[in-house]
Amino acid sequence: MAHWDTSALLKLFLTENDSSVFSGIAAEGNDIVTVFIARHELQAAFVRREGEGALPKGEADRLYNDFLGDLATGDIREIPFSVELEVEYAKVLRQCLLHSPPLFVRTNDALHLAAARLAGELEFVSADIRQRECAGHLGFQVLP
Repeated sequence: MAHWDTSALLKLFLTENDSSVFSGIAAEGNDIVTVFIARHELQAAFVRREGEGALPKGEADRLYNDFLGDLATGDIREIPFSVELEVEYAKVLRQCLLHSPPLFVRTNDALHLAAARLAGELEFVSADIRQRECAGHLGFQVLP
């Protein structure tokens, strides 16, 4: 299993320059796991792209429904919010932000990293440079 950040999940639903790399990782048969916040981040990204004119009208809703369908079928597994996640989140913040020099980590990125640790994931899939750095610092094998 591998934890997928929203930046990576997005590439499974939209065609971008490096989407094939992420599709290849998904095709290797590893379970795709993410955290509850990804549904909100993906929806915002789809709607933003539609608003910018990069997606045709109505495409944001279709893509979001595709994602929800993948959750419903179990093709993507979602880690829900829990007290344990909140505790792990605080640990991730401290390990990154109190590192010398500090490793910048955003709130949602730290939630993804905490969920991955809580689920016992060894691999972390992300397209976000800062998050990739934090994931490596926390001991994940970072893909791609």
